[in-house]
Amino acid sequence: MQPNFDFLRVRGSEIVNGRGEVVRLGGFCLGGWMNMENFITGCPGHESGMRTAVARVLGEAKAQFFFERFLHYFITEDDLRFLKDLGCTAVRVALNYRHFESDDQPFEYKLEGFTLLDKVIGWARAQQLYVILDLHAVQGWQNGGWHCDNPGREAHFWGQKVFEERAVALWEELARRYRDEPFVAGYNVMNESDADEVVWLNRFYRRVTNAIRAIDPDHILFLEGNRYSQQFDQLDPPFDGNTVYSSHNYVVPGLEDGRYPGEFDGEFYDRERLEGSYLERTAFMREHGVPHWFGEFGCIYTDSALEPSRLRVMADLIDIAEEQGDHWTIWTYKDIGKMGLVYADPESEWMQRTRSVREAKTTLRCDSWIERHEAEIGRLIQQISERTRMAVADLPGDWANLDETLRRAICDGVLSRMLLPAFAEQFRGMSEDEIDRMMQSFALHNCVRREGLTQLIKARLLKR
Repeated sequence: MQPNFDFLRVRGSEIVNGRGEVVRLGGFCLGGWMNMENFITGCPGHESGMRTAVARVLGEAKAQFFFERFLHYFITEDDLRFLKDLGCTAVRVALNYRHFESDDQPFEYKLEGFTLLDKVIGWARAQQLYVILDLHAVQGWQNGGWHCDNPGREAHFWGQKVFEERAVALWEELARRYRDEPFVAGYNVMNESDADEVVWLNRFYRRVTNAIRAIDPDHILFLEGNRYSQQFDQLDPPFDGNTVYSSHNYVVPGLEDGRYPGEFDGEFYDRERLEGSYLERTAFMREHGVPHWFGEFGCIYTDSALEPSRLRVMADLIDIAEEQGDHWTIWTYKDIGKMGLVYADPESEWMQRTRSVREAKTTLRCDSWIERHEAEIGRLIQQISERTRMAVADLPGDWANLDETLRRAICDGVLSRMLLPAFAEQFRGMSEDEIDRMMQSFALHNCVRREGLTQLIKARLLKR
């Protein structure tokens, strides 16, 4: 019998379809596509800065072609078909508000962004996959990370009414356009908030919920915890009966050097440790009897010798979520070989052409999220930190995380942004045919598949 793809809805701690049958969402996040990220594609800095740098080198018209070709090849119906064959039931599409609205024309919406989103929803519909719309980069920046297209470290969304109004209005427009689409599972209204005052987040959640519900009473709303979807204890209790709560958790043995199960920085990690962390982070959902969606988790695969260990981490995390009856999406589906299930061939034209800047990024630790190995730049930052601590002595201040703050500001920030012109120069003089051919590096049939992870995911999804 064919599944009924009427609107999904929340029933207690479960998600059900139009016939009342329990539906389990499982699959991948489509990151780095409609919200480009530096470590996913190999560029430095942040998306809007990179787009500006490329336009300065290629000119506006050819730069537009450059990014259109990237979007054309990075995610296609072939990718959705591949994910369906793995047994996936859902994809989470990360969105940058700039696809739909310009800062110099607020509240005026761009048709081309919705046209692209319509395409991926159509492909998902053809494969009977649910789509979660994830506003990953919000007007004014909801956190201090590159992944919300933030060029600095300050999250200006919070306490700025104009940004909140623009975000709410964009969700109203999305709700108007997709309220009748049953293959949209729902709306992930903000990715990884980092509000200094959780009252701001609670206020925004209530305001955006009321705005969406005035237009679309049917789709599920997906709400995350504060502090990058890790803290739920100060969230308002659930106030909408059709809401799922989502946590993110990138565990130490999936990121740092070492064998799992085993010791990392003097602490032992095994399945019991991971499960304890998982249950602690999701206590809010169990306390209130609402569904939990494990919205982001994943491992770094830059060291092939550690891949068997990473796969054991992934197996345990998925098994824990499955045993809890939870929903999950892995970060991320496609990239250049850092975290993705599939990735651009190291010998592809994109990888060859961008090699020199990517190597500089590694040396300078511009992607500290990925570059975990100690290097000379790390020692220099430590020296700055030590000298600072000597200078401030007993002066009050938040000095506990000074090393990490300096690393993010210097490496992820200043040095990464300074590489943007060099990155753009790699494409100077390219014809449209050459650009098109280079962007085919991201087409699924030209990518490498991480077979161990592929088989692990397939085995767990198809046995449901």
